[in-house]
Formats: sequence, structure tokens, C-alpha cells
Amino acid sequence: MVVDRLMNEFTKRSWLFVGVIIFLYSLRVKRQILDTVRLNQVEVNVWDGFYALMTDMYLLTYFIFPVMLFLSVGILIREYRHEVLIRMLTPQAWIYRTLKLFFVEAAPLFTVLFILSTLMMIGLPYEASWSDYTKIVTEVNATSVLQSRFSLPWYPLPVQLCLWFLFLTTVHFSLAGIFLLHVKKGWLYTQAIFTFLLGVVGFKLFPEQFSFLSPTTYLSISMTSVSYSNLIVATLILTGMILGQGLLFRQLSTIQRIEWKQWRGNGAYLLYAGLAILHISYNGILNRREGATADEVIVATFIGVGADYFSYLSFMSYVILFFGATYMSQLRMQRELLEISHYKLIRYKSPHRWFRNILLQETVFFSILTLSLIGLTLLMAFLSNVPFNVHQTYQGYTFASVLGFLFVSTVLQCLVYTLLCFMLSWMIREVYVVPTVIGLLSLFLFPSLHVNWLPIGMNALIVLESTSMWTVFIQLIGALIVLMLGITLLLRRSLHV
Repeated sequence: MVVDRLMNEFTKRSWLFVGVIIFLYSLRVKRQILDTVRLNQVEVNVWDGFYALMTDMYLLTYFIFPVMLFLSVGILIREYRHEVLIRMLTPQAWIYRTLKLFFVEAAPLFTVLFILSTLMMIGLPYEASWSDYTKIVTEVNATSVLQSRFSLPWYPLPVQLCLWFLFLTTVHFSLAGIFLLHVKKGWLYTQAIFTFLLGVVGFKLFPEQFSFLSPTTYLSISMTSVSYSNLIVATLILTGMILGQGLLFRQLSTIQRIEWKQWRGNGAYLLYAGLAILHISYNGILNRREGATADEVIVATFIGVGADYFSYLSFMSYVILFFGATYMSQLRMQRELLEISHYKLIRYKSPHRWFRNILLQETVFFSILTLSLIGLTLLMAFLSNVPFNVHQTYQGYTFASVLGFLFVSTVLQCLVYTLLCFMLSWMIREVYVVPTVIGLLSLFLFPSLHVNWLPIGMNALIVLESTSMWTVFIQLIGALIVLMLGITLLLRRSLHV
């Protein structure tokens, strides 16, 4: 039966189209190799052409990887039928069935890649050892790292095939396992798109220390060799993930019966915590150099953006850390708005007392969160062996003053954001209000739209280059007073008190 399916897959015309695309790309790769050879006056052999296409990260990331995800998603949707589920008896058996079909349908894709990689050897001299070209480190030469790991050129081939097998299994198990939890096509498409974007972002933006987090790393033995000092570790990690997924599949029936609505409220906190830890760790590693101090790590993490300084990394950092905190605050406020009733107002005796109680809770939340972010940053600096030089200054301020400014201004700034969102949510009872407000506020962080007197982004350390601490505090406190007066009048008018 499997042989018949394989024969049927290999005869599909769609694979001819795939082969043409890879073939045209292979011509470009081979031309680049020959140009480099002529420029550097070195010898080349068949292994350079073979591994150049098979391990090419652009081909694997932007073509092979999305086709692979498309096949996996198509099989999961097509095989999710009642008669198939009944015949398989358990979710675990159904997942293994889809994995077998996935390997059958993905076999032509990787066979075409292997054949065209072999065709790259045409016209190149054969040698049983690595060539001089392989020893040249260039952007075109993706196989230079292989000669330092393998003594003979054919040794990487079985390792590459093993990585493909483990990686295909890991990705399909991930898609299939989560799909059985929500059983929604839209979420499955979103999950596949996110996996693809993670591969693209990881390939283009992740530094070498974090390249192991990118899915597409494991499609190329060259990239895996760069990411791991020992390839056995990479294979053990993929094998461990497969075994762990297999153990979870055995408990899938139990997991499906869990009331996930009870956990939905914690999802935003977990996502925020994960992104914050990832960002702070990334900044800590970027600043892990000789002579770096703790204050430099703090500045790099919380510098933010302003009219005279802007980078997309700092912008995304600000959006994640502070607008993310505002969004979590609004989740609790929206819950309060949904649960508001006459009985609750009677219990608090006044809507203003009810609001002051909410405001106190959010102040405590932002205070704890800000201290946690600062503490996590200092911990990351400590783990990176960065010295705590308290004599260092930033814009004439001591290290302690910078930490104090960061704490006070962040609490005040986040309160400004959350009160503005609360006031607009009270006036416009729609779910899109908070994301829209946060999106509009984030636009004012761009240099061309940045206005100094607006209380937006004023907790960024870059503000200290043009404004004093006390000026920032006065502006934020003034904005808080205006917003609290506006909310007080709004409560009186709405509730007639």
C-alpha cells in the first residue's frame, strides 16, 4: 500500500513544477560557485556543488520549508474524518497514521532536491577529499564549515538524511498534536504560518547563539554545524522532542478533557513572560563583551525610542515590555467592566471607591512587574559575568538614579496608558478599543510622529538625553491627574452619582 502511494505521489505533475523551480535556482547557485572559483583561483570538486544546493539556507527556508508545512497541514485536514478516527481508535494512532502519509507525500520533495543536488556535480572534477574551495569562508560557500567537522566529504550525507527525518517528524508531531486540541482549521493555518515566520526570522535575525531556536536550522547540516559544537547534541535534542511528544500523545485523551477556558486568562501572562525573558536574554548576550558593565545592559534593554534615536529592536522592546503590560492590565479591567453591577457598586458604596480599588491594584501590578523586569535584567547581567560598577553614570546620573527613574517613570507611564484605555473602553464598549488604542499610541513612538510634550514613551531612558527626570515625572503626574479627573466626571455622568 505504501509503495502504491509512493508511486502515485511521484507521478504527480506538481512535482515537475517543483523540480523546475529548484533546477533554475541550482543554475544560479552553480554560477555563483564558478564565479567565486575564478575570482579566488582555487580548485573545486563535485562535493562543493552537491552540498551547495542541498544545504542552501535560502532554498530550504523560503521554498522547501513552506512546501513541507503545506503538505503536513493538508494531510491533517484531509485525514480528520470520523471514519478514520473511529478506525484508528486512539488519537495517538491517528497521529502516527498522518505521519506515515506525510513521509510518503514529502518523499518526492526531498528526492527532487537530492537528484538536483547530484546534477550540480556535472562538469566538476571528482575527488575523494575536500577541495580548496571548501576551505574558503564566503556567503556563497555554505559547505566551508563541513570540512572542519568531517574528514571525508561523504560523511555529512547520512547525518543530513538523519536530520531531515528527525526534523520532519518533530514538525508534523507539533502541528498534529496541537491541532487535536483545538480542531480548528483557522488555528492550524495560523500555527503553520507562525512556524514558517519563526523559521524566516530565526534564519535572518537570530544571532549564532540563538540559531538553534530556528526550525530551519535543522534542515541544513551546515547551519546545524554552526549552531552546535557537536552534532550529536542536535540529534539528541530532536530525538528527545519526538519522545516527549510521543509521551504527550499517550495522554492526549486526558488533555482534551481539560477545561481550557479556565486557563485562557493565564495565556497572555505566559506569552508576555516568555517574550520578556527572550528579549532581556537576547540583549544580555548582545552586550556580553569585555569591559561591559551592568548599567550598559540596563540602558540597552530599556533605552526605548525617541525623536533623536530609533531602532526597530528598541521599538519592539518597548512594545513588548510596556504596551504588553498595558494589555495585560486591560484584560483585568475589561473583566471588571463585564462584571460591574449595582450589587458590586453597593458593596463598594461608591463607583469612585470601586475605581480607586482597581487603580490601586494596577499600581501594585505595574510596580511588581517593573521591579521584576529590572531584576531579571540585572540577573542576566550577573549570569553573563558583567561587573556591577556603581560608579558608572548615564547622562550625568548615577546608576542608582537611573534605576529609580526607570521604576517610577515606568509605573507612571503604564498607569497613563491603562487609564486612557479604560476611559475609552467605558465610552465605547467594543472589544477592538484596547488593541486600537495601543496600536495608535505605538505609532507616536516613531521619530516623524514623536511629540515631546505627549506623555507617550517618556519612561524610555533615551528621554534623559533631552529632558530632566523631574520634568518627566511632572508631565506624567499631570497626565495622570487629567485622566483621573476625566474618569471621575465620566463615572458621575454615566452612573448619575
